[in-house]
Parts: sequence; structure tokens; C-alpha cells
Amino acid sequence: MVQIFIWLDRLHWLWLILATPFLLFPNPERSPAMLVVPATWILHWFLSRRKNSNSSNNSPTQQDSRYPLPLTPLNGSLLLLAIMVLVSIWATYDIELSLPKLSGMVLGFGVFFAVVREGSNSKGWWLGLLVFLAMGFGVANLGFLGTRWTTTKLDFLNPITARFPMIFSNLPGAIGGFHPNEVAGALTWVLPIFVTLSVYFISPQTASRKYKKSRTHSMKGNKYGTLLVPISKPWHIWVARISVWFVTLFIGGVFILTQSRSGYLALAITFPILLFISLPGKLKWIFLGLIVVTGIILGFALSKEDLFIARDWLMGSGITSANTFSLNTLEGRIEIWSRAIYGLQDFSFTGMGMNTFREVVHVIYPLFSVTEDKDIGYGYAHAHNEFLQAGLDLGIPGMIAFIALNIGALWMLMRLRRVISWRSHQHTDMINSPQLFIAIVLGLAGGMAAHLVYGLTDAVALGAKPGILFWILLSLIAGLYNQMFRPVVQRD
Repeated sequence: MVQIFIWLDRLHWLWLILATPFLLFPNPERSPAMLVVPATWILHWFLSRRKNSNSSNNSPTQQDSRYPLPLTPLNGSLLLLAIMVLVSIWATYDIELSLPKLSGMVLGFGVFFAVVREGSNSKGWWLGLLVFLAMGFGVANLGFLGTRWTTTKLDFLNPITARFPMIFSNLPGAIGGFHPNEVAGALTWVLPIFVTLSVYFISPQTASRKYKKSRTHSMKGNKYGTLLVPISKPWHIWVARISVWFVTLFIGGVFILTQSRSGYLALAITFPILLFISLPGKLKWIFLGLIVVTGIILGFALSKEDLFIARDWLMGSGITSANTFSLNTLEGRIEIWSRAIYGLQDFSFTGMGMNTFREVVHVIYPLFSVTEDKDIGYGYAHAHNEFLQAGLDLGIPGMIAFIALNIGALWMLMRLRRVISWRSHQHTDMINSPQLFIAIVLGLAGGMAAHLVYGLTDAVALGAKPGILFWILLSLIAGLYNQMFRPVVQRD
């Protein structure tokens, strides 16, 4: 009987995959599928306790295995977030309206800990990264074939998007197609890492012999862990190189076609920061000086009347439309933000329940510029700010937990960047191909930072279907951190 439980526990990821369709497209009859996630945790805890009780080894490594979930620096924030999800069930006025987001949160928690658990070894972590990249490519394909390309922000793109067939137009929760802004928001999580990997694969040294390290390394006495690159043959590298370049161009093209100003702004801020971080020594300050000089020139130009004449000419030339620079959408966002703040004041501790702001706002805090019938089709189903939306869904404690998750992830990435940079100057096999790891860490950081910027003026709400990318991204960061700083903990 115990062997059956052990077998079930080892296949914890399979049970999560089987439950995923029910969690992505929930209804009251399918809601028991949410029990799969805590059931796998309880089973793992039971087997770990039994293993510990039969073992005389009381080392910290064995003691850590008593916990039902992998230990990460984000566990405290996740616990608070989970508590507020439970509180939101009590707070919501319509549990059926909240069910899709509640189910999405349960799936997110399950995905996070499943990927961290499998990512406790090098092979599992690389597999998790591959799944993340493949899912990003899949989201881009879904967006390409299922987005409502009705935006008129950039006129010269409209003839292109008008030719795209909308195949995925009747998916549950996306009747009529996906909103371009939400597609852009999801792609901000994955596009930076594709870009950094593409830059890494440009270097001819990528295929050199210096990265062909042995897969057998002793971790005894090492302060930091070993994360081996599963690319050891030249043809493997060329397959990876061509694949990454192709997917990067495709995702970048879909991202541009979304015409999301929040997405454009996010990458316009994130990529220069990543470039500044990656440049060596004096080049950093030269680049920073160029940015400052460019800003001064632009600021001076904006004060000139000729610039407004040129802008009016450009806007009337058919290249862009007035909507591109229109302040109407900004005014609408400011109005929605004000209503969101009112909601936070009235439901500060519990929140108003997940996914209910879209209905409550029209009843308690009526909008002047947005009517009730514009909820889904015009993208007003959320507060257009991820932090405000988290507070509306889960109260201020939930918003704090969400902010702490992002801060914790960036903190882990900063530590990883320093350690990998330091190891790259040492003659050791503990971290082979440090340049690749630096590219990955910068890409993961870019994904987090870009979406944070995007989330200031738009939102992929907690529990939304594209949010699974967020949870995998977090788990990859936590798994890589554990491999570097907790190399012998959480090994199955």
C-alpha cells in the first residue's frame, strides 16, 4: 500500500496536469478538482514524515523534508496570499462569479510548488524552463489566431491584422476573442528571456569547447550548487540557436501587433535597464550618459512649437491615428483608478471578492465615461492596475502579499546575478557556462520587471488564465535560487 502512495506522490505533476482543464474552465460541478492540489501536498507530507520517522539521520536536510511544500523565500508571502483567497470566498457576493479566479489561484499555487519541487535538480529545472518557453510560444500562437484585432492605435498595422483568421473565438472566458492588451501583458513575462537568450546565441563562443563540461560533479564542500547546461554538442547548440531566434521574432511580432501602449512602455523601460546592467565597467556610464543626453534633448525639443507641428503632420499622414496619443483612454483609466481606491477604502481588509469589481463598480461607484455594457468587450473587467486589482480582490493584506512576491523574486534574482558573476571569474565547474546563466537571470528579471511596469497601467488579474506564466516564472526563480543556495535540500 505504501508503495502505491509513493508512486502516486512521484507523479504529483501528472495529477496536476489532469486537473488543469477543470481548473482553467471551472464550473460548480467541476470545483472538486481544486482538491487535487492540497491532496498532493498532504500525501507528500505524509510520506516525508514516515520516511523521517524511519531514519536515524536528523540532519537539517532531513528535517526540511518534513514540510509538505518546498521551502522558498516566497513561502510567507504565498501563505498570506492563500489566506486572503480563503477570506475572499467569504467576502464575495457571488461565488460563481468569483469561481474562475479562485480556481486560477489554486492552479497557480499548485503549479508553483510542483515546478519548484521538480526543479530541485538540474534536469528538472531545465525541463521547467523549457515548459515556460514553450508555453510562451503557445500563448503567442493563441494570441495570433484568437485576438480581436480591432484596435486602431497604429493605422499602418491594421491592414496586416485584418488578414489574420480568428480561429479561437469561442473559448470559455474569452468569447469573441482575446483582448490585445491582455495578450501583450502575458507576453511581457516571456519576451525578455527570449531576447536575452537570442543575444547570448549570437556569440560565436556559444559553441566553443569551453562550455562542454562533464555532467558528473561532486557537490561536497561546494558553497553554491551545480546547475549543468544540458547542451554539449555543436548540433544541439545550432538547433537551440535557430529555435530561439525564430520564436523570438514570432513573439516579438505578435507583441508589436497588439498595439498595447502599456506593453510598449514596459519594454521601452526594461530593455535599457537590462542593457545597462549587462554592460561592463566604463561602458555602463557611457550608456547612462547617452540616456541622460537623449532625455535632455527630447525635453528641450518638446518645448518647441515646431515639434507639435511635426506631430500633427505625422498624425494626419495615415501612419498613426489620433488614438495613439489620445488622452481619452488615460482619463478613463484615472476614473477607474479613483473608483478602485474608493473600493479599497470600503473593503480594505477583506476585499470585495475576486472578479467582482467588474460588477460592483457599476452599482456602488458608477463610472461616467464607461457604461455597464462595456465591461468585457472594452477591457474594463479590472482596475487597469494589478496592485489595485489585487487589493480589490483580496484586500490590502492580499495586495501586500502580491507586492512581497514581486519584491522577493527580484531580490532572489539580484543575489543570483551577483553569485553567477562572481563564479564566472573562478576556475571551477560548479557553474558551467556562466554567460548562459547570466542571460537567463537577466531574462527572468526582465520578465518580472517588464510586467511590473505593464501592471501599473493595465492588468492580468490574479487568477486569470494567462497568469500561469507568472507562477511558472516565480517557480523558476525560486528553483534556481534553491539550487544555488540550498543545493542539497528538497531532493526527492
